[in-house]
This record gives sequence, C-alpha cells and structure tokens, in this order.
Amino acid sequence: MCLAGLGVLLAPARSAGRGRFPSPPRELCDLAVACLACGEVRPAVSELADEDLDALVGIVARLIGAYERMDFGSFLALRTGDLESVGERRAGDLEALRTVARDLRIPEADLATDWLGVLARFWAAYYERTPVAHFLPEETRIELHGEGLGVRSLESWEESFVALRDRVEGPWIQHALVVPHRRDIGRIASDAGPLRWIDLELGFETREGSRARVLARFVHDGALEEWYLHAAATVYTAGDRSERHLIL
Repeated sequence: MCLAGLGVLLAPARSAGRGRFPSPPRELCDLAVACLACGEVRPAVSELADEDLDALVGIVARLIGAYERMDFGSFLALRTGDLESVGERRAGDLEALRTVARDLRIPEADLATDWLGVLARFWAAYYERTPVAHFLPEETRIELHGEGLGVRSLESWEESFVALRDRVEGPWIQHALVVPHRRDIGRIASDAGPLRWIDLELGFETREGSRARVLARFVHDGALEEWYLHAAATVYTAGDRSERHLIL
C-alpha cells in the first residue's frame, strides 16, 4: 500500500466517532489512508487542515467497513446525526420497506416496526456476502470544495454530481438515500457561510469480478457541524453484473 509520507494519518479519525459510534478501527483507517495515498486528492493531502483529513479518513473508512466488511454499524456511523429522526421522516415508506424485506423471505415475526429496525434486518438478509470484493485504492478520486456556490444555482450544483457520474460510460444506479439528511440543502447553502462539500469516488471489484465505482457527495452542514451524505451513485464499467447492489 502507498503509505509513504502519510504516517500522520494513521491515527483513527477523531471526528468520525462523534456521538454514539466509536472511531473506526485502526485497520479500516489504514485502508482509508491507502486510498488517499494511492489515489488523487484535491487539494493535495499536504495542504489539507487536520480536521478535513480526519473527515476524509473517517468517511472512507466507514465506506470500506460498510461494503467490504458488510458492517451495518459503519453504515449507520456515516449518518449518525440523522438516525434519531429518520423513523418519523420515512414513516410513509415503512410498509414498502417491509414488503421488500418479505420478498427476501424474512419471517414476519422478525420484522421490526421502525425504519432502522427493518433496514437492519433487510441488510443482514440481503447481504449474504459482502457486495464489494475489495476496493481499489489507486482508483480513488477525492475533491474537497470550500468555495461555495458562487454564481451557480443549486440546480447547477446538483447537475455537477450527475456530470461526475457520467464521466465514465456504463450502467449506473442513482441511489435514493435510505437515511436522508434532516435539513434541506437550500438552508444549508445559505445559513452558515460558503457551502463545503466532498466529491468522492472509490473504485472496486464486485464479487462477480466486474469493475465498478461508487460516487458520493458529502456536504458539511455548518450549522450542525457535521458531514452528511447528500447524493450517491454506483457505476458499473463492464455491465451490471453485481449480485447485490450497494445500499446507500
């Protein structure tokens, strides 16, 4: 792994464990560091503030834990601030999720009556094995933006993520996030200084041997002082041959 010159990043990310979840384990942080070291990061790692490095390492470590290790706790840790209210916000969709869970032959008695409880049971049944065989550190692309919207509209800003998704041809999935953020992006963009966001791309191999990449846009909610997942897509570069897709 390309760890040269990044020893300062080897400590577990401090900001990733805020709230109810501990920091990611050292092993996952080391894998995240490998992605930053071998991939393309803008601005350069050496130019980033410590808190931004912590955020990047924590986010990548959680993504690796969720999909290469099939760890539901890592999935939840990326959304910690939004977990308390998600049941109320997704109440109208609960029965649809329960129906999908039943399609996996989950016994009715095992289905909880709350959004996260059903999601946890669905996660365990859907992922009989990890959806990602392994991430490819050298295919990592990360851009940290702090310039705000400038003269752009929010619509144009949203379209810039679509442009990233379509940069490489292939079938794609634009994910409907199962735990959306509790605050509207319009408020976030206007109430706490210039908008800050991370555009992240991680390449991986599926269990079926095809190449794919997951793209995620994380936004900093300045009023709440937390990073949250705003948009995500999976793109398959050699046909959609994944047995199990990513849950985002």
